Amino acid sequence: MQRNTLKHRILITGGAGFIGGHLARALVASGEEVTVLDDLRVPPMIPPEGTGKFLEKPVLELEERDLSDVRLVYHLASHKSVPRSFKQPLDYLDNVDSGRHLLALCTSVGVPKVVVGSTCEVYGQADTLPTPEDSPLSPRSPYAASKVGLEMVAGAHQRASVAPEVGIVRFFNVYGPGGRRDALVPRLCANLLTRNELPVEGDGEQRRDFTYITDVVDKLVALANRPLPSVVNFGSGQSLSVNDVIRILQATSPAAEVARKQPRPNEITEFRADTALQTRQIGERSGGIGIEEGIRLTLEWWQSRDLDDIRQRIFQEEGAD
Repeated sequence: MQRNTLKHRILITGGAGFIGGHLARALVASGEEVTVLDDLRVPPMIPPEGTGKFLEKPVLELEERDLSDVRLVYHLASHKSVPRSFKQPLDYLDNVDSGRHLLALCTSVGVPKVVVGSTCEVYGQADTLPTPEDSPLSPRSPYAASKVGLEMVAGAHQRASVAPEVGIVRFFNVYGPGGRRDALVPRLCANLLTRNELPVEGDGEQRRDFTYITDVVDKLVALANRPLPSVVNFGSGQSLSVNDVIRILQATSPAAEVARKQPRPNEITEFRADTALQTRQIGERSGGIGIEEGIRLTLEWWQSRDLDDIRQRIFQEEGAD
């Protein structure tokens, strides 16, 4: 990445979280000066050591001085549980307000570039598969609606005459070591190890577009080297059903029982990214991790953890939901 002698730092909000933590460690390893911002309201699955300078506070408490020498912001802080958003919808207004506050500060101090993390959930039940970036937004949960609101705030800054260069990244299903149990693959791994069961919501035929965490980090780093698109999908362009993922895990644990659960409200039958713009923007990425290898690596990471810690996290997640 090109450096500016006055603005040289990279700031990652939500930098103790899953995507943010992996991104921070990769950037530090490449020699970048990184500051991580996280309020630690959710205990990180991987401790934030090795992620750079750490600021423990929420985005809404950021001040201009925190951004004075920042050249690039990755805004990844977010309330992100779809089921929990139905029970605590007002908490998810923070996703909009935090983005508003951050982008206003970046404009005020002259931060050159901001990457805003969003989600495929904004598409809802898309009419077109694979789904391109210009598809209508039709959120089906308070979480997804909050991300649409965040995108509207980011869009206003994109149209402003004096503002940072702002790009929106819509993540599809990102998985790998350190992912929280409120996502599909880590939930399956955690339950497999502690209960020898694989919980499936509904019939398991709902399909998702999976990308391994290191491949997403590679794309995020590459994106910052180029002019930002107004919005871009980050996905694989392929989808697998939940039952497909179950079969991959059953190959390693044939005795595991499938536990059928109630379907989620407003369940989406399929997410699948149109990746044409992604490819034009950052080129074809070689050496990616396939789904079977990625699930194996994720399960191995969970197997390396203390079982009592996994049980405690399951208890906390289920209590919150």
